[in-house]
Amino acid sequence: MTKLTHGNFIKARDYIFANSDDINRTWFRYIFEDSDTNAFMNALAKYQHDDGGFGGLDYEYEYNGSTLFDTSTAFFRYIFYLKEKPTSDHPVIQGMMKYLLDRYLPEVGSWGDLYEPGVNNGVHVPWCGYSGEENTPIRDEDERILKYNPNRHSVLAAFTALYSDLVPEELYLDIIKYPVEKILLYYDKASPLCGQSGKSEWHESDIAVPYNLKGYNQFVSCLKDSVLANKLKSILLQNPTVCMNLDKNKWSNDFEDVACEIVSTPDSFLYTEVAHEVDESLDFLVGQMNKEGKWQLKWRLGEGEVFDRLQEKYDAHLTMLYLAILHRFGRIGL
Repeated sequence: MTKLTHGNFIKARDYIFANSDDINRTWFRYIFEDSDTNAFMNALAKYQHDDGGFGGLDYEYEYNGSTLFDTSTAFFRYIFYLKEKPTSDHPVIQGMMKYLLDRYLPEVGSWGDLYEPGVNNGVHVPWCGYSGEENTPIRDEDERILKYNPNRHSVLAAFTALYSDLVPEELYLDIIKYPVEKILLYYDKASPLCGQSGKSEWHESDIAVPYNLKGYNQFVSCLKDSVLANKLKSILLQNPTVCMNLDKNKWSNDFEDVACEIVSTPDSFLYTEVAHEVDESLDFLVGQMNKEGKWQLKWRLGEGEVFDRLQEKYDAHLTMLYLAILHRFGRIGL
């Protein structure tokens, strides 16, 4: 088992504090110094707008307002991994829930477009931007399930499941229905529809998309109904490596995440099934830190001064993210 040396840990820490924004520095302190949930939530609150949504937590675009994408990041990246979760009466949680419930689209079966129109007016990478197409009402429920996109939508559903006491029951059941049915119909090998959804130029089906499994991992972990959660877990365990690139020769330049980025904690119900793949990818991750003490994106966000600034923020965030993952698996020589 390869560990990040203490010297390299210090180099990464220094890089983060020299180049990152406040949330990543606070995240470092939370994990490696004081585990103060209140201090972390106070830092996170600075990225929350008056409408309860978040902005500024993602580095692929510049936008001054709230987006559903940034709001999902608040949970997906941070709140989900806190050792002590904020309670339902925490003002950040309550504001976040109001923002999400106000924007949920029952006629679509999800939150629709995760970006705001204003994102398109600023600098942004080609794959991030408002289209509005996902906000078009879908009359047929089966079609809603078929078109349900788990990428980030299942993360928002996970948040509503974790804090379901803040959600009217009828609305809550509608929110979780679509991710649940998508797994039952299109992920279960016993279903005749297995693998027959979500085809794109990059992936043959939803099952092969790494971000979908990441979101579903959180979603099923947050469900209060343990019987339903266990049923969904058993389905997701049928083929957990289908979305993982297991070709080591492509890890250094491939766009997709390696196994430890998909199953990023040993607490995941998926870990025992893919422990070998995750452990190999952790060895790889340790070796990818460069001489500056950072991990870098495998691609350029874009060209120009603004993209240079975003790239620097992204690399600092990525460095903190990888330290967090390595720490969860006991891979840092502290």
